[in-house]
Amino acid sequence: MSRLNFLNARARTWRAEAAKKKAKAAHEAKVLKGASAFARRRLTAADVWVQDHHAGVGFTVLVLLCTAVGLLLRFRMDQAIELARQFAPVCTIISIAITAVFSSIKWVRKRRKARLASTEVARS
Repeated sequence: MSRLNFLNARARTWRAEAAKKKAKAAHEAKVLKGASAFARRRLTAADVWVQDHHAGVGFTVLVLLCTAVGLLLRFRMDQAIELARQFAPVCTIISIAITAVFSSIKWVRKRRKARLASTEVARS
């Protein structure tokens, strides 16, 4: 094989590898775009579901929160009380958490009303 043919073959190989890399990058970009669209659709669906089931979600969150606090106090009460003495009263922490849950429920209900009102206007 002459040196010219060797260089020509090497150039073709490099071009082929570059084309493969470009195709792979395009495919990865397409997959990433599809994944982000999929995630956006799933998050929107989850948001709508939470808006439609806000009472059950709020109740479940409160039950889980109370269960977690109960288990914490049952098994690590001394440590929890020591930490509470260092940072803040336990009642304050719990009331802040419960207020956050109720505020979240209020916010979700407000968004649900707005969503339903906009769909009613669109149907008219």
